[in-house]
Formats: sequence, structure tokens, C-alpha cells
Amino acid sequence: MSFFKRIFGGLLGGGGGPQTDSAGGNAFWMYVQWAACGEKIRVRVNCEHDLSPEFDGESDTADSYRMSKEVVGQNCFRRIHVEMTFDRQRHPTEQQITGGRFITREEYEAPETATA
Repeated sequence: MSFFKRIFGGLLGGGGGPQTDSAGGNAFWMYVQWAACGEKIRVRVNCEHDLSPEFDGESDTADSYRMSKEVVGQNCFRRIHVEMTFDRQRHPTEQQITGGRFITREEYEAPETATA
């Protein structure tokens, strides 16, 4: 299994690239957790509208894509800043997060455990 597939496999729901969401669009879900309060949130990334093309040289074809998102939860009002880079096929190649961490879909769906 490739390095990026292991990193992004859980992030993108098990696939190596964006998944089609239930609305039929070209989108995938990203799962994050706040460092400050532990709140988990699912964020929809639309590959047609959320990604900005990056051009290298004089070609009219994008060489890569970049996404920058600010995420605010329902309980935790601090922001998580997410930056991702994608290749020409809009598959993720790099990711950075500030104020939280990326989690897998399984971690997002896992029930919260009460601590006494």
C-alpha cells in the first residue's frame, strides 16, 4: 500500500481519490477533530468549487490544485485551518491542519466514551 493511500485512505473513506457524495457531485468527506475540545466534525469538500487551480508555465491546464478551509464546530468555536494540495486528477498529495487533527471515518463514527 502506498504512503499516500495509507494517509488519505481513511480521510477519503477508503479510496485513493475523491468519492461521489449522495448528491451526485464530485465531492468527498473530510473528518477532523478539534485539539481544544475534542469535537469531531465531518466536512464536505466539493472538488469542482473548493479547489483552486495552480498553473506552472504558460499552459492553460492546471498542474495541481490547492484547497484552504476554515472549519468551525457547533460546540467548539475555535477554528481549524486545513490546507491540502491535489494532483491534476484531483487526488490529494499533501495535507496540513492547524488547531486539530485529521481522523478517519471510523473514528468519526465511533461513539464517545464517557470518562469519570
